[in-house]
Amino acid sequence: MSNSLRNARELLTYLGPGFLISVAYMDPGNWATNISGGAKFGTALLWVIVLASVMAMGIQILAAKLGIATGKGIAQLCREHLPSLVVWVLWAAAELAMIATDMAEIIGAAIGFSLVFGLPLAAGAVLAGVSSFVLLGVRSAHRRGFRAIEFAIMALVGVIALAFLFEVWLAKPSAANVAAGLAPSLPDATALYVAIGILGATVMPHSIYLHPYIVQDRRKRLVAESGDTDDVHRRHLRFESVDTILALFGAMFVNAAMLVVAAAALTGTGIETLEEAYLTLAGVFGANASLAFGVALIAAGLSSSLVATMSGQTVMDGFLDWNVSVWVRRSVTLVPSIAVVAAGFDPTSVLVASQVALSFELPFVLLPLLYFTREKRLMGAFTNRRPTTAALGVVVAVVVALNGWLLYATLLG
Repeated sequence: MSNSLRNARELLTYLGPGFLISVAYMDPGNWATNISGGAKFGTALLWVIVLASVMAMGIQILAAKLGIATGKGIAQLCREHLPSLVVWVLWAAAELAMIATDMAEIIGAAIGFSLVFGLPLAAGAVLAGVSSFVLLGVRSAHRRGFRAIEFAIMALVGVIALAFLFEVWLAKPSAANVAAGLAPSLPDATALYVAIGILGATVMPHSIYLHPYIVQDRRKRLVAESGDTDDVHRRHLRFESVDTILALFGAMFVNAAMLVVAAAALTGTGIETLEEAYLTLAGVFGANASLAFGVALIAAGLSSSLVATMSGQTVMDGFLDWNVSVWVRRSVTLVPSIAVVAAGFDPTSVLVASQVALSFELPFVLLPLLYFTREKRLMGAFTNRRPTTAALGVVVAVVVALNGWLLYATLLG
């Protein structure tokens, strides 16, 4: 067997963690921004999605490297190396982000169930909650780490990708329009706000907390088989980087496809909500287009909800050393989502509010990530080089600044 074929077969065994992470970049909270951008400005902001995705790849690879080099996650390292008061503040911010994330995912799936099956939104929320428990059962029933849930998530990501391949095929965007959208431009001042929304809301805090944790199964197996050496971890990081890039490239395609389809079907309509987009797609491209949209929204909501629950468990265990059952966390975090729907709040407004909450949390995870990965006593041979620290420092500063601007504009603008 040739080396290239052997490497390809080995790579397949590493594929999974990146796809778990990628669902955070396709969650219902991002859909409204992409659809709004396409409906208002055509393909002009396509380049923003590409830029945001490249930034996300760098951040997630850094998070994976931290887990591979130290065998620990960000939350645990904070507990071990930072003052107690700081740890409690970071934990509180992280828990608020987890609640906001889970709310967005459940409400997004609820909207999808409501649209596809013609149910009241409250019934859709209950169905979304029950479905999230079923997915959680897949993880709990499998005793050999994350592999079963990785396959389940990859299947859901495949559903989302196929749905938008179908949407793009129906929309038949011109190559010239797509190419024009890849050239950086801002049609007007309003486009700047939407572009900042796409950039600022792309990186999700829970995906950064989770990534160092979900590489541990493979890390432990490799150490048991080949020893705890830099070469072993370096090979692991190389394959995990490929996994992350492939998965986030897929997420970039889905986000770009949303914007392109919205540009083809919704330009000039003034549509901003998921429900309006669903109905309009049926009118423009036929019932199958709206059905694919709704099914993809369900898949995005359910997969993202499961990942958010796993992230929440990681956060509590890491910051506080409390190993709470994932079933308990799922039950507790489901309550606010059901309550918001039952109270009759506008679901699109809730999705926007959830993104604001996530914007507030992002600096609390990015800054520790950057700090720990430049500490030689923790990272050893995997310590960031100065150019890497500088480049990622700029990325962190840009993401934090954009999220801060969004927070200010949303609350005070």
